[in-house]
Amino acid sequence: MLVKFISIIILFSSILFPCAVCYGNPDSPMSHGMNMGVITLLAFIGFILFMVLFSIFSISIRTKKLLIPKEKYD
Repeated sequence: MLVKFISIIILFSSILFPCAVCYGNPDSPMSHGMNMGVITLLAFIGFILFMVLFSIFSISIRTKKLLIPKEKYD
């Protein structure tokens, strides 16, 4: 079974692996599209992480305000 799998990969390696992004040509439109996709995903992840941090800080500030006695505000 393993021999068949390895032989199939070797026979079809030219079809399976090369693309403009992985194989070469950094000036191709496919490479540019892949780079823009990576930047877009990083922007989404950065936005979500920022919102999580903002909510954690906001909840901690509200909790501290609730725990401080009201005499300090008067």
